[in-house]
Amino acid sequence: MSFDLNKNNFAEAAEVGYEFELLLPGTNEPTGAFITVRGDQSKTVKAYARKKYAEFKLREQQAKRRGKDVDDMTIEEAEELSIEAAITRVIGWKNISEGKTEVTFTKENAERIFAAHPWIKDAVMEESSQLLNFRPK
Repeated sequence: MSFDLNKNNFAEAAEVGYEFELLLPGTNEPTGAFITVRGDQSKTVKAYARKKYAEFKLREQQAKRRGKDVDDMTIEEAEELSIEAAITRVIGWKNISEGKTEVTFTKENAERIFAAHPWIKDAVMEESSQLLNFRPK
């Protein structure tokens, strides 16, 4: 019997997504909140990475044409980029609220929440990077 690549397509499974329960940092206490993420191997995440790489290369080329060094990324730009990368990975979430108001997943809500609660963004990035979370079934 041979190894069937069609049955072991991690990229396809990464696009479908993986749901995980958000755990409080340090204690790993369950929160009851669940986030579904795409994996790093998904075509959506890879397309985002290629787009960002092309933007940085263009920025570099434009600076060279002007005879200047490429400006280093500011901390604010780095933070915005990491939030954008996390948002690209999120398919949806449930059981996240602010007070008594349920927070629906939108790009705007995710951006606001990830900026205010970077540990949630970090959890998204960590779960997305774990290849075995996206093991084909």
